[in-house]
Amino acid sequence: MTEPVRPSHASTVPGARTVPTWALLGVTWLNSLGSGILWSGVPFVAERQYGFTERENLALALAESVVYVVVALRSGPTLRALGARFGLTPRGWLTAVLGLQAAASTLALAGAWGVVVAGLAISAAGAAIWPVMESYVSSGRHGGSMRRAIGAFNVTWMSATGVALLGMGPLVASGHANLSLLALVPASLACIGLLAAFPASPAPHEPEHAHAHLAPQYPYLLRATRWVLPTSYVFISVLGPVLPYLVGGIGIDEGLRTPLASLWLFVRTATVTALAYLTFWHGRWGAVAAGVALLVGGFALAVTARDAATLAAGLAAFGAGHGIIYYAGLYYAMAVGGAEVDAGGHFEALIGAGYVVGPLAGLAGARSPSMLVTMTVAAAVVGLVPAVRAWNAWRGRQLVP
Repeated sequence: MTEPVRPSHASTVPGARTVPTWALLGVTWLNSLGSGILWSGVPFVAERQYGFTERENLALALAESVVYVVVALRSGPTLRALGARFGLTPRGWLTAVLGLQAAASTLALAGAWGVVVAGLAISAAGAAIWPVMESYVSSGRHGGSMRRAIGAFNVTWMSATGVALLGMGPLVASGHANLSLLALVPASLACIGLLAAFPASPAPHEPEHAHAHLAPQYPYLLRATRWVLPTSYVFISVLGPVLPYLVGGIGIDEGLRTPLASLWLFVRTATVTALAYLTFWHGRWGAVAAGVALLVGGFALAVTARDAATLAAGLAAFGAGHGIIYYAGLYYAMAVGGAEVDAGGHFEALIGAGYVVGPLAGLAGARSPSMLVTMTVAAAVVGLVPAVRAWNAWRGRQLVP
């Protein structure tokens, strides 16, 4: 069994100016309300207020996902080009995108087409914001300091996504679910105010400090999680659009539908909170495997549930599994890839890839719950095979004398 990596006392780059924790987490929490509304809330808006079918919700999720992938991949190169030509800094980039996000969210007042356009615009904004934010999270930090920063970042954004869906309950029940998107106006403006505490650019990620904290198995775990992470979003991107129909099909009261649907988001938050303080999982392959098992099993249980208790159990397992996968994936991506916008952009693009594949699998299997599970798992296997190959490569290295 591989020994876990222990936290190091040499945790920050000397002389680096990092973002004050209160400002970093404030922007993270406020902007994550938008992520929660987009990926978990918009399906309820479309289904409850505008009568979207399950297939239409999956098609909307697919369109949002394609936008997300394209923008995430181009965020780093575009920021560098604008910086070279006009002197745009990462902080300036965030300010501009947050302003556009606030304006786009008001389109929700224009009816069904406005919600669709707003969803696409908020997806693009998120793909442009999060790679830069992830760069600020880990910049100037290494080892134990970076793990703690990533842990606080994960707990913050995950709790906000749960609160966003939970808070939509009364609006969904009253038939005014579209008004939830307007929460992004004050949230985005508040984020712009908090950016005043950010340095103009993330602190440097010095290679000599980074290499001191890399265990031999980290590159292999990075290769594995680069496949497991987008695979996990295959499941999320199917579950989100169909959750309104799952909770409706088992007779959940309208005011309780989004609170029940948000359960997996809060369990995910609790999971990453625990992982932020525990060290046994660092560098261990078994942690990633446990995350996959909980995710797949929880998804199957939730989609085929015939009562509220079974649905809740499935959502809880699903949330715990994704918490493990996401935390490990982000840590290995930033530890090996460095605190660069491109590292965050590739990380977010991988998430978007999962969001693209999921709705396609969902559309193919939308005829029945069992077919939905079958098609989603079949799509996920494609991503899990390369992860297993990475594990085999690590085992092969261990067997070499």
